[in-house]
Amino acid sequence: MFSEIKTIKAGLVFILVLIIGMGIASYRDINEVFEASERRANSYKVLNTIEDLVGQIASAEEGQRNYLITGDETYLERFYESINNVKIDISNLKIRLKDDNGQIIKFNKLDSLIVARFNSLQETINVRKKTGFQSAVERLKLNIGKHYKDKIYEQTAGIKADEYSLLQKRDQLLVVNVKNTFTTIIIGTLLSCIIFLTLFYILNQEIGDRKKVEAAIRREMEFSDRLLNSSIDGILAFDCDCKITLWNPGIESITGIGKSRTLGKYAFDVLPFLKEIGEDKYYYETLKGNYVIAKDRWLFIPETGKEGFFEAYYSPIFDIDQKVVGGIAIIRDCTQRKFNLTALEKSKEELEKRVIERTAALSKVNDDLRNEIAERKKAEGKINASLHEKVVLLREIHHRVKNNLQVISSLLNLQSGYIEDKKSLEIFRESQNRVRSMALIHEKLYNSKELNKIEFSEYIKSLTKDLFNSYNIDNDRISLRSDFEGIYFEVDTAILCGLIINELVSNSLKHAFPNGKKGEVFIGINKIQDNKYVLILKDNGIGFPQNLDFRKTESLGLQLVITLTEQLGGVIDLNRNGYTEFKIIFTS
Repeated sequence: MFSEIKTIKAGLVFILVLIIGMGIASYRDINEVFEASERRANSYKVLNTIEDLVGQIASAEEGQRNYLITGDETYLERFYESINNVKIDISNLKIRLKDDNGQIIKFNKLDSLIVARFNSLQETINVRKKTGFQSAVERLKLNIGKHYKDKIYEQTAGIKADEYSLLQKRDQLLVVNVKNTFTTIIIGTLLSCIIFLTLFYILNQEIGDRKKVEAAIRREMEFSDRLLNSSIDGILAFDCDCKITLWNPGIESITGIGKSRTLGKYAFDVLPFLKEIGEDKYYYETLKGNYVIAKDRWLFIPETGKEGFFEAYYSPIFDIDQKVVGGIAIIRDCTQRKFNLTALEKSKEELEKRVIERTAALSKVNDDLRNEIAERKKAEGKINASLHEKVVLLREIHHRVKNNLQVISSLLNLQSGYIEDKKSLEIFRESQNRVRSMALIHEKLYNSKELNKIEFSEYIKSLTKDLFNSYNIDNDRISLRSDFEGIYFEVDTAILCGLIINELVSNSLKHAFPNGKKGEVFIGINKIQDNKYVLILKDNGIGFPQNLDFRKTESLGLQLVITLTEQLGGVIDLNRNGYTEFKIIFTS
């Protein structure tokens, strides 16, 4: 019996040792599972941060590119915001990769490449600010930053590949540890069951985290698609063989043709009616490197049976060597706008007819005065509604006119890059300045609370600033002094005065201060009577030639000034007493 007790004790000790051993093994396996999970989570966070880093670099490049094209400094806010986000991502990656010397070495190299890339982008921005769009384009043609850009994507690809390799090994190790833990739980005791449940909970959490990371990565990859898909306009792109490479939901809605039926197909097989009505010429013209605008085209789309007015904007797509590799078309349904304009005109005619009828009725029937007053109130309500619609439409018209004039200015600027003759280039620049002066009027109008007049001082400040930038004038050499606060003009007067000031200031900047001569240009507008104003523009440059009659000069600018003054119903006089002073008196 004693021997049996010893055997039982030995068995109990063995079982206890076995249980303790399995518990230790389970504890070790669980620790390894936790460590592997943490390492895998860290790898996913590293990959997610790298994806965000690449996206922020692309966002910074897009902000810089938009600023170079438009000159609008609001795009630089996006550029600098993306740089700050990149710095945050770099800091996070250094923390997460601190225990991996191999990755740290690669990442330090990536960090220096990113800094060099952003410095290159900033230098191009500085060139754009100092010397204008064309200089920035010339610098881009040198491909200074392309080396850094290629190296950045090569380095990030290497880091990501290493992380994916580590992740695969950690996944395999995690599977092995889970199997060992599961075996220990099946053979073991209640403690093993508790450990199994704990492990199951941890794995469930890990799967949820992994799904979140995968969703975040998928969102980043779909970012560019969302930009195109959010446009209500139809957008399609085509290559040099007129095969479709892009087809957004907007164009699907217009044509009724799904994306799967278009990509890689010949454009005129997808939309055969374009060739029938001669619309294919715009595609071929675009592939020649020309910008084409087709407005108010009446189209019938067989797939949907939709018909109406459409406008299309065709732009060539250039590669880095300025070679045309395709084109993009933006299609907009303007049927409703056309109908609205027609309805507005009809409503206006109907309203005028009703006013005439009411006025005649008033003169004949004095007894119906109260009823007529009530009718007039109803008519006034309709007039107010109509006027509100007109205000909205006028703002839209001014906005579109300003956009169209800016497109013309940009086209002139692009075209001037191909002109070598200085005189022809000067004519292009003067034409561009005139277009900008008119575009600026429409910009001020649609931003103004009142659509019939603008605050002229703000307009002139913007106009002269553009002129100084256009002629690369250093404000330390030629200063501008002005006196025209609190002046408001209607649209016609503002446009005429703006063009006059554009011509006279341009003449001063071109001719009055040769060979680096310093001086001052003065612009003043004062009200001398109820509706009478005097415009003075003078400079203290070399002076207007004494033997030259400015009224008979062959200069197009001065001829325009004289013609525009006559359109204002004003008179112009020139004073040459030690300076050049043009004085224009006109009625507004």
